[in-house]
Amino acid sequence: MKKLILIAFVILSAFCFAQTKSILFIGNSYTYYNGGVDVMLKNIALAEGDTLYTESLTAGGASFSTFCNNPETFARIRSRAWDYVVLQEQSQLPAFPPSQVEAECYPYAKQLCDSIHANDSCTQILFFMTWGRENGDQSNCANYPPLCTYDGMQQRLRESYVQMADDNNAIVVPVGLAWKYVRDHYPEINLYQSDESHPTLEGTYLAALTFYNAIIYYDGYSYAPESFEQFTALHIYVSVEGAIRNNSEECNLNDLLFAKLVPLGIYAKSTDPTYHINIDVSQDFDSCVCDFGNGVSHTFLPNDEEVYAENGFNNSIYVKFKKYLGDIPSELLNVCATVYRGDCSVTDCKEFLYDYSMVIGGIAENLFESLNFTNPVTNGKLQFESDVVGDYEIYSIDGRLLVSGWVSGSEIDVSQLKQGMYMIRIGERTEKFVVGN
Repeated sequence: MKKLILIAFVILSAFCFAQTKSILFIGNSYTYYNGGVDVMLKNIALAEGDTLYTESLTAGGASFSTFCNNPETFARIRSRAWDYVVLQEQSQLPAFPPSQVEAECYPYAKQLCDSIHANDSCTQILFFMTWGRENGDQSNCANYPPLCTYDGMQQRLRESYVQMADDNNAIVVPVGLAWKYVRDHYPEINLYQSDESHPTLEGTYLAALTFYNAIIYYDGYSYAPESFEQFTALHIYVSVEGAIRNNSEECNLNDLLFAKLVPLGIYAKSTDPTYHINIDVSQDFDSCVCDFGNGVSHTFLPNDEEVYAENGFNNSIYVKFKKYLGDIPSELLNVCATVYRGDCSVTDCKEFLYDYSMVIGGIAENLFESLNFTNPVTNGKLQFESDVVGDYEIYSIDGRLLVSGWVSGSEIDVSQLKQGMYMIRIGERTEKFVVGN
């Protein structure tokens, strides 16, 4: 029989973002199909507690040359200090022979980028790497053999978008590489319309999720269209994650300036808890100011002991509340993290409900060493490998408490949860799990 032990919990829940990021999309039908990548992106963000302001300037078949000859393009760029501007070239042009792309694409990409940086040097430019046609560009195959196949076309798109980003101090969002991953590993997911070019709803979701994972640095998903088949969203997420992680250097994703407050599960067996949050920040940053919202703030520098590298893609700052706040009573804290690099900065804010209390829990002692269960969940039941006894809490991936209760057995009913990724906390263990259809 496992003994009961005395444990101390600090409940730290994140309720909302206080910052709104603005994004302007400039592109064509690949951007506006299925209601628009921008609208899908806002839906994903809303499910995660983020607020995005988006605008789009699109026209079917439009190229960078088209936009450079449209005064509305530059008026829209100058309409505000954008956090991000997305540039998507005509779907075939970047895959053409290098000399043609150099003459017909690169000069106009530069003109757009120069205009964006002239409006606000801190705006981050994102090139929307698109996907090759399902069976290559057959209309141009005879003139340029690499276009005869999907793989050949995708490789040329990749090369051209990376070159444009390198030439213009910009970032590539590797939608096309996530698309390729789905084709290679999950061919049952149909990304193409019958024209073998434009995206299905799944394709638009993949594009939007790639943008969200890139700019927000997000690990997971909570939103997917209800029409998706079982595991579709999960497989698309896996593909997006792989595309970003495996190509971050080539796509200049390491150069993104970002800040993200991440609430973590908190547990202590004594009266000296190590409750904390993480601040995910850019790999290359000058400083990060954490304002706890109660008159206390602290500035972190890259070489501080609290800063550590994560996966070669970003830094994380491990912030122990007690170190900077001491013993504080139950309090609602509006915490903001501002990351600086040169003259530019980004800020992320969340409200954290801090509540320290002593409770008696019936947690099996071996649970502190492992918490094993069937993942993903497909039958509405989170099933453990052995009996579990104690209090549990289930959170959305952004830290909102959704379900709490008591478990005494080998399963927890999670049938009320929609398809997506969640976190469960039992004792000192916090684990992610996925709910399928």
